[in-house]
Amino acid sequence: MDKLDNKQIPDKPGIYIFKDKYREPIYVGKAKNLRKRVITYFGNNSSWKIKRLVNEAREISFVVSQNEANALLAEYSFIQEFKPKYNVQFKDDKSYPYVTISNDLWPRVYVSRNINKKNINFGPYPFIGAARRSLDHLINIFPVRTCSNNTFERHKKLNKPCLLYEIEKCAGPCVDYVAKDEYKTMIDNIKEFYRGNSDQYINDKIQEMKSQSDNQEYENAQKTKNIIQHLENARITQTLMTANDKNVDVIGIDIGNYDVVLTCLIIRNGRITGEIKKNLEPIDVNDVETYLPQIIINMFENHTPSNEILISHEFSLINVIEEKLKQKWNKSIKLVNPKRGWKKDLLATAIEDAKELRRVADLKRRSDLEFRSLSLEQLKNKLNLKNIPYRIEAYDISNLGDKFRVGSMVVMEDGLIKPSMYRKFHIKTFKGQDDFKSIEEVIFRRLKRLTNTSEQDQSFRRSPDLILIDGGKGQLSKAKGVIDHFQLDIDVLGLAKKEEEIYLPFSKNPVLLNKDSEALYVLQNIRDEAHRVAINENRRLRLKDLDIKNLLSIKGVSDESINQLIIKYKTLDNISSASLNDLENQLTKREAEKVFNYFSS
Repeated sequence: MDKLDNKQIPDKPGIYIFKDKYREPIYVGKAKNLRKRVITYFGNNSSWKIKRLVNEAREISFVVSQNEANALLAEYSFIQEFKPKYNVQFKDDKSYPYVTISNDLWPRVYVSRNINKKNINFGPYPFIGAARRSLDHLINIFPVRTCSNNTFERHKKLNKPCLLYEIEKCAGPCVDYVAKDEYKTMIDNIKEFYRGNSDQYINDKIQEMKSQSDNQEYENAQKTKNIIQHLENARITQTLMTANDKNVDVIGIDIGNYDVVLTCLIIRNGRITGEIKKNLEPIDVNDVETYLPQIIINMFENHTPSNEILISHEFSLINVIEEKLKQKWNKSIKLVNPKRGWKKDLLATAIEDAKELRRVADLKRRSDLEFRSLSLEQLKNKLNLKNIPYRIEAYDISNLGDKFRVGSMVVMEDGLIKPSMYRKFHIKTFKGQDDFKSIEEVIFRRLKRLTNTSEQDQSFRRSPDLILIDGGKGQLSKAKGVIDHFQLDIDVLGLAKKEEEIYLPFSKNPVLLNKDSEALYVLQNIRDEAHRVAINENRRLRLKDLDIKNLLSIKGVSDESINQLIIKYKTLDNISSASLNDLENQLTKREAEKVFNYFSS
């Protein structure tokens, strides 16, 4: 694969994933600084193994993390899940330490690298010191045993507790100094803490400390304060670590000025086992109700979701997403916006990853803007335009005989389609079917509003650099006449569909651009969009004017067939949206074609 632009590589801690042509991970690595680490793979003095890796790879994806420790955990999770062939280290569960609760009559809590499924294991932790410190803080609050079975049995025979009891780091279960129910409660509290429910304990203790202080029980308040400190220290290392039975999907969303990016971290059995990234440009980035539900549903089109999805944004249609996912995957699924605990920590990581994806998207957009600018410059030079056409307006006409006559105005600015600037016209000044007169009326009404100094419409107030007409010499001539009438200095072109011929004013022969020309692509793109908008408005007017009696009058379609369609599709809008294949499943091929052509002509 080619070397990446340095600016496209995150300047943060995280993991990098080399993927092959099948998009499968072939190597996963972690770095304190991803940019500094990844560029070393493309050096001239790389080892044969690295060169082979880079040659086989087709892409690199990144997952940023809040610190190096979390990057280490994410690396471990990916390696355990995918077993990339170029990874040598960390291929067994002894690589990282866990906090383990044994399956004994008096359960033991200890730090271990050996995973036994009979026990309950929390982690993995990035460093053994982090695991030990976490456990030590909790033992000060919940003094369960940490000794080996041999030590436990020896002191049981001696009927004498060990030193840990004397320093208040064990409740003395070996000599029955603690009731089984009380001991079980302490074990359950430790389980809940490592499952991420630490906030509840801390909040309760804070309230207890305040109450003690109000009652002037200052010594007890100080002891409670020490407990709070232990709890705070114990949970510092919880980020990106869950109990080994936790399954959850975590969606971080970052909304920019022009687009929206989403990162989904897939966590199974407490490990990050995958990631999904999405980038889209909605018409209105602030209208999250419109696009987020469908995007989130699409994220799980081919990926089975967990029963719980953490999401960084709240909006009213969450129940709709839950219902759609439930129908597809046949299980109950909840979307949650967590406010505290390990879930919030995981969500913070996903949001950080989305922000990094945003940075790269913005970088690409700037590059794309340069590319679009070159295309517009090419358009100016190839067709001898007066100015670079930063704003292009394209026009098309659609009608059904002498009815439902509409015109469309589609806008492109800086090479990007701008749907908010689109406008539609209903032909009013004459009767009958005449595309030339129609385009003349539409351009006249548009430019009259441009010359009106009190015009309030933002789209009509802006002057186009280029007007593009869908058609040949006739349509172009009418548009040029209107421009001259208003004495405006605006370039105008006609683009005929058949051979993609470009007609210029005062030029006898059309211009044919290379089929691979980016300038031609710009014109085709906006011309086709104008055609689509005009057709849709025409169709909308026809449906508005239709009722069941009108439908019964489709020539060549029997009443029985019409009734079948009404029973099947219920409404005219549904019938008009049906594909030809769907209609052929209900009617004869000949009748299906007549119904389809009636609505799509």
